[in-house]
This record gives sequence, C-alpha cells and structure tokens, in this order.
Amino acid sequence: MTVPTASLPLPPGPVGLPLVGSALHFIGPFGRNPHAVLTRLAGTYGPVMSFRPGMAGDFVAVVLNVVSGILFSEDVVGMRVRGGLPFEDLVAAVHADWSRPNVSDAFPFLAPLDLLGARRRVSRAVARLYEFLDDEFIERWLAGGENHSRGDLLDVVLARHAKAELTRSEMTKFFTDIFLATSNTSRITVEWAMALLLKHQDKMEKVQAELAASLGSKDFVEERDLDKLPYLRAVVKETLRLQPPAPLLPRMVVADGVSLGGFSVPTGTCILVNLWAIGRDPAVWPRPEEFVPERFLGDEAADFRGMDFAYKPFGAGRRMCPGLDFATRPVPLLLASILHKVEWRLPDGMAPEDVDLTDRYSMVLELATPLRAVPVASTP
Repeated sequence: MTVPTASLPLPPGPVGLPLVGSALHFIGPFGRNPHAVLTRLAGTYGPVMSFRPGMAGDFVAVVLNVVSGILFSEDVVGMRVRGGLPFEDLVAAVHADWSRPNVSDAFPFLAPLDLLGARRRVSRAVARLYEFLDDEFIERWLAGGENHSRGDLLDVVLARHAKAELTRSEMTKFFTDIFLATSNTSRITVEWAMALLLKHQDKMEKVQAELAASLGSKDFVEERDLDKLPYLRAVVKETLRLQPPAPLLPRMVVADGVSLGGFSVPTGTCILVNLWAIGRDPAVWPRPEEFVPERFLGDEAADFRGMDFAYKPFGAGRRMCPGLDFATRPVPLLLASILHKVEWRLPDGMAPEDVDLTDRYSMVLELATPLRAVPVASTP
C-alpha cells in the first residue's frame, strides 16, 4: 500500500542552531572526514537522517597518467601550460580549490561575492586547461592532417568530428571534463591499493605469485593479460569497497512524493548516499573493516555492474560515474605494471603495521599521509 508522503514524518537529525543550522559540523572533523562523521551520526539518528548546514537547504544522508595514455596515446606528465606551470600542477590546483570549504557552501546568498576568490581561481585554471588541450592536441590533429589511428579515445572523438557530429569546442570540453574527473581518482585508487598491499604482505605475495605464474618471463603487462589475473582484480574491487574515491554521492530531489525509509523527503533536498558506510556495513560484509580481496573471487562475488546495491563504488543507474570503465581496465593494468617483476619495500625500516591508512577527504578520498615505498628489481 502506498502511503502519501504528506503523512510521513521528516527524517531525524542533529538539532540546528539559529541561522547557522548544523554548519558547525563542517568545521574540523566534518571538513576532513565527512563520510566518517555522517556514519557516526547515522548510528545515533538511523540510516536516514537530515541536517541543514547554514542556509544552504536540507541534506539527507543515506547509509546503505594512465588517463592521458588512454585519451591521446601520449603522456602529458612533464608538459607545461602557458606560463610554464606543469600540467599536473594545474589539474591539482583545480581540485584543491573545488574541495576547499567555502563560506558560500553554507550561505548561498554570498556566492555572487566570491569572498574567498575560489570561483575566480577555478575559472582561470579551467580556462588554461581548456586552452592547453585545445592547442596541444585538438588543434594539432585537426590542422596537421595526421592520420591518427592508435585505438585511443581521441580516435573515436575525431571520427565523430569528421562526421560533423561533434564541434571542436565540444571535443575540447569533453576532454577537459575527462581529465578533471578521472585523473585524480585513478591515481588515488592505485595508491590505496599499494598501501593496503604493503600493509598486508600476505596479500602482496599472492598478487605477485599470480603475476609470476600468469605472465612468466614476459616483461610488460598488456590489457589482454588482465583476464588471467583474477586475484589482482579482486584487490582493486576490495580497495574500492573500503576506500571509494567519491565516498558521498549527492542527488537532488526534484519532484514531490519522495520518501526514504519511511520518511518524507521534500523537493529541493540534497540526498547524500554514503558509499563509504555502505561498503563497511557489518550486516552485509563479514569482517567489514578488514582487507579481504578473496571475498571478490568466484562467480557469486559482487561486481560493479551487478544488482547488489551493497557494492556500488561508482553509483548506479543513469547517473553512474563514467569513471567505472577506468577502474575496470586502466587501474588494474597500472597496478599490475608496477607490481610485475618489482619488489616494493617500505623506507627507513618501516614495518608493514606502520603503514598509515588514515584517510582525508578532498575532491577524492585520499591518504592523509602520502604513501612512500622503494622499488627493487625482483630476483628471478
């Protein structure tokens, strides 16, 4: 039986203060680890809870360089944009400004004033990134008349342009979005996987044994080799369960009559799906805080595209993150490449238990202490 949402109560949540609402949660721990704070509050108020940060409206929290090679078959690391700034530093600057807390997040009426200058900095940086991609890649291939047939994404986009299905401006905007959305998440996922493997040496030994048995004397890992590396793929999946790159998935309620968990959710409410908490739900995952890649082995194991909503590190439905394809092929390929025929050791006499897995939330969920490891050529 359908219950009218008008008769349902609003979700519970922490009591807000006049004017600032629940904005104090954005100070200190919330700014660094919102996924963990929301998980803790859900333990008090239930799996569907609400809060209001300042005057920004209602929120409901629900608890349940590879890139450039794929795009252009070229490496952008080391390239510099106009003014001499390294390309990777420009992308990092955009991410830093996007993730930095801003007073207008809690008080939207202040946004036009751009009090902290974030909008101006991001606009300038994105414009420089757009100009770089347009001049360095799009212009070169369109004006040079070169036969670009390397099987990368640029090939596909150029073919669409040749059929007048995409304009030059649309091509450049597309690649700008791809770089900003995927360059950081792929790197962070590999770093998390390496940190977890270095902390759990028994898992590292299993991955390296699989690589040795499957690839033998082969010097380089190819994409077609990934199908022979089920344990390595399981390591990537388990890494994404524990540390999804985007732990909070926002969705806006745009229609009346929406309810969640027996509570009415008004139009205009922003729903935050806590993927980090879903991946650690003890009701779904045995030993949820432990790194156990073996749980993703076998025909019945959860998968990115499956119907098991307990494992959705990239969201689901039409709004699923396009970074899914980068996680299923390039990330395992990069991880396999840096592990094959290479032994990794911790520096300065560190023991595996000394690896710090504390996380920090910015544009993505990254290691609070960057990982340091020393590569050593493995003995035959």
